[in-house]
Amino acid sequence: MWLVKPAALNQGRGIEVFKKLRDIIEFIFEKQQKEAFWVVQKYIERPFLYKERKFDLRIWAVVTEDFRIYVYKQGYVRTSSTGYDLNNKNNFVHLTNQCLQVKDESYGTFEEGNTLSF
Repeated sequence: MWLVKPAALNQGRGIEVFKKLRDIIEFIFEKQQKEAFWVVQKYIERPFLYKERKFDLRIWAVVTEDFRIYVYKQGYVRTSSTGYDLNNKNNFVHLTNQCLQVKDESYGTFEEGNTLSF
């Protein structure tokens, strides 16, 4: 599976999931007049799960001109509202984006704001 994201959008807008590369090419050529740049990313079909749901880690880092790296000690985990199922095409299962998850009726059921600190 593959994720296709319009480079100029954020907050989960315009993300599409594809199983076949040829479908991605057709999709991009069809939409080319609206969006000039796209991000195509391989989808991890067997991800690590938190309580049977997808999650991602949000960590802040700064890289200086001389390549020193500073990592902020605090971060957080964002979770999905729905249990992971590769066959479920609902984006609430596959994307942990806060702006998308807040629209799911299960939002906040497991963790307040679908967020955990670490």
